[in-house]
Amino acid sequence: MISVLHLLQEVAQSAQAGAAGPGAPPSGGEHGFSFRDALFELIQFVGWFLSVGAIGFRFGVVRRVRGMSDDARRILAPDNAAMLGLLGVVLLLVSYFGGPLVESVSNHQAFLSALPKNRGQFESRMVFLAIALVGYLIVRASSTLGWALATVGVVIAALFPLYTGRGAGKVNAVHVLAASTWLGTLLVLSIIGIRGVLKREPSGTPRAMLVADLVNSFSPLALTAAAFVAATGLTTAWMHLKRISSLWTTGYGITLIIKLIFVLIVVVLGGWNWRRVRPTLGDLGTEETIRRSSTMELTFGAIVLICTAVLVTLPSPH
Repeated sequence: MISVLHLLQEVAQSAQAGAAGPGAPPSGGEHGFSFRDALFELIQFVGWFLSVGAIGFRFGVVRRVRGMSDDARRILAPDNAAMLGLLGVVLLLVSYFGGPLVESVSNHQAFLSALPKNRGQFESRMVFLAIALVGYLIVRASSTLGWALATVGVVIAALFPLYTGRGAGKVNAVHVLAASTWLGTLLVLSIIGIRGVLKREPSGTPRAMLVADLVNSFSPLALTAAAFVAATGLTTAWMHLKRISSLWTTGYGITLIIKLIFVLIVVVLGGWNWRRVRPTLGDLGTEETIRRSSTMELTFGAIVLICTAVLVTLPSPH
């Protein structure tokens, strides 16, 4: 991942230099690519994927599967997804506090002065992440209360810009939540669901049939979330680009093109899984097929995350 970040850094900086002319500084005095900022943005995106994906798996996948045997439920262990959700919230906290901490150390300034200027909104968002953290921690002791707290905390924290942000920030909040619901749930489904079933075959339920039920339960959630990702992604891109020529004349636009290429690959792979692989599930051996195809989808999804982490650190075109 780090090498990909460096590659995208070189592409973005070359495009910015070409657009500005030899020796010219970035327009408007805005800063260019920051590897540190991109790294913390990447950590934040992974955090949203895990924290939202755990909720998607618990309520959007396992809860929809009917007729599972007790053994199958033990293998799936939906509450195990809470551990991934917990990791996600920890990564979110690292991303929100890590950047200011590094900045305060490098600039020899107080940590509090490096935090976002709108302290009240920042603190409110952190409160909801703390609620989610507590929720995931108590899931094993009190499943209903734990999942309720985790869901409320994560969803409100993710959508917080709807109440406090402007224009593109509001749309981007929905975009991140939708993408996390789609690929984040697929990630948790692959780790907890599909891999768990492949390791141990439940008694009373054929392994291939259980995987088929999990994937079929996930499909409506994935299709709905993907539709929101497409709509909000196009809206956000247009609000930042302002004119079509920015696609090939700015570092932001060229990085966006690279991201869209990998997004298209993810969509094609998802469509392949839905139209060609999913109807065959239930037959012997198809559980391995969906494992391989979902892994490939997630791999390209990870590249999309890296591209996005670089994109959000670049200045928008004027």
